Amino acid sequence: MKDSRIYFDYNASSLIRPESVDSVNKVLRSYGNPSSVHKEGRSMRSLIEDSREKISNSLSTSSDNIIFTSGGTEAIDIALNQNPGRIIINSTEHIAVFESAKLLNCNVDILDVDKNGLIRVDLLESLLKKGPALVCVMYANNETGVIQPIEEISKIVKSYNGILFCDAVQAFGKVDISFDQLGIDLMAISAHKIGGFSGSGALVLNNKISDLIPKVSGGGQEFGLRGGTENLLGIISFGECASVIKDMADERNRIKELIKLLEDNLSSLGANIFGYNVERLPNTSLFSFEDFKAESLLMRLDLAGFSVSSGSACSSGKVKVSHVLKAMNISQSMQKGAIRVSLGWGSSKEQVESFISFFENIFNKKVKE
Repeated sequence: MKDSRIYFDYNASSLIRPESVDSVNKVLRSYGNPSSVHKEGRSMRSLIEDSREKISNSLSTSSDNIIFTSGGTEAIDIALNQNPGRIIINSTEHIAVFESAKLLNCNVDILDVDKNGLIRVDLLESLLKKGPALVCVMYANNETGVIQPIEEISKIVKSYNGILFCDAVQAFGKVDISFDQLGIDLMAISAHKIGGFSGSGALVLNNKISDLIPKVSGGGQEFGLRGGTENLLGIISFGECASVIKDMADERNRIKELIKLLEDNLSSLGANIFGYNVERLPNTSLFSFEDFKAESLLMRLDLAGFSVSSGSACSSGKVKVSHVLKAMNISQSMQKGAIRVSLGWGSSKEQVESFISFFENIFNKKVKE
């Protein structure tokens, strides 16, 4: 039976791609520990290295720079562990970055953003003048979709001998990323955001970074940076999806047009689109209506068959006021009504039109009342 629900929460987790489902057979036909030297072990190792190659190709970097982890959060944790005693964190970073920094014995400085959610470059330079630091600036925000000028930021960080960590969990698969060209030192990505299975991610390393400090010790897997037998099913799925998304310009353009259709219509009804005037991910829209609170609106949308969110999905299912919008100095009334729509490979024009009709019906009802 066809599912009548409409899923618009790809930034939380993508619908699983068919390529991921097909990849399961590769694992089911194999067995053995990838660290073993016998034939079965070598066969499993070959599958892992094939995925490592596919992921590195999608990022225009070397396969030696890919370290598999249990997901984006663990990759963030390893990256922040490389700090030189001080961390500079963009105020709109994912909550996982702030939580990881709390557990480290180091100084933390917060980097402010402007009203569009872009970092204050002038303040970044001022903070870097204080001394060596690990700088955390996400490629694209998980709530607003706002894309940061990473190449410019990288040059500034390098000029002060800093280390740049980039959370690209949301950006990977939605925009082209050339890791080597951008000059990023450490970068986090995740499988389930691009249609793979959850429980697999990667830390991407600049090959100039040496003497890295692991967070999970053990048997020396993943070049000694992440101990434990690798999640073969997750890694294979990750690689298959990475090979697909590299040449997906048509899909991205299609999704971008759907977001434009959505925002044009919601704006005409009075919605405020956050980050509207700057470059954003092609699939993401965070908006708010003055008269609605997110908590009640999410419930109405869910009952109507729409799966959306109020921002980050990493808050134990709770609807909280967005720290991202707070950092952008958005009014409290608009913060409380923020709804995020994030589209993906399974989204259609008919679904978007149905979503628009939902809001048109609400406003038509209000007019009649």
